Amino acid sequence: MTGGARRVTTPDGVDLALHRLRAYRDGRPAVLLVHGAFTNHHFWLHAGMAHFLGAAGFDIWLADLRHHGESAREPRRGAWTFEDWVLHDTPTIVARVREETDGAPLAWLGHSAGGAAGLCWLARVAAAAPIRCIVTLGTPGPRRLGPVRRSLAAATMAVSRLLGRFPARSLRFGNEDEAAEIIAEWMEWNVRGRWIGTDGFDYFAGLAALSTPYLGVAGRRAGRWSSASAPAARSW
Repeated sequence: MTGGARRVTTPDGVDLALHRLRAYRDGRPAVLLVHGAFTNHHFWLHAGMAHFLGAAGFDIWLADLRHHGESAREPRRGAWTFEDWVLHDTPTIVARVREETDGAPLAWLGHSAGGAAGLCWLARVAAAAPIRCIVTLGTPGPRRLGPVRRSLAAATMAVSRLLGRFPARSLRFGNEDEAAEIIAEWMEWNVRGRWIGTDGFDYFAGLAALSTPYLGVAGRRAGRWSSASAPAARSW
């Protein structure tokens, strides 16, 4: 990557890595690619999405959320939760991208939990969101979880809290084990059927009032949150 890696620090003091394919300063639209659980920014490189979008003329940025890739690892068992991605990592990364692109149009492209983190952050900031649109790929939600999916989510929570991590590498789910409470909190929301923050904030209610263009992409067997009544994606 010719643009190189940056180090950014969240409000709670966590060191994150942010990568850029190539340095531009011409105001072209930027795309921030955010990985999901069990992986890191290399997901987008191996899948080819980063290079495809770069060849199409976008300014490509790739994030490593806490406990992933080149970002800091959890200092102790149970120290971090999924909401730390939402409340700390997301605004820090977005602010740095906008600073270096001089406020060029910015889109969020998130895979699985990376899509959920972006949606939850948007629900919090609402009309003040400094991005033009959000796209999620395979991001599940709790609205239509059947008994099998609910059981799998509950099992994920139990295993994670027992081991202090989710053993994704051993199970061949991905190339990184997930911090216990990061994955467990998200799964708990899905099992309960409500995305509620520790402060009582209702993320679904926040999303209902959101006007940011949104496109949810899912396969036939993927989570079906994308069928919810979010605003349709439009030109940005």
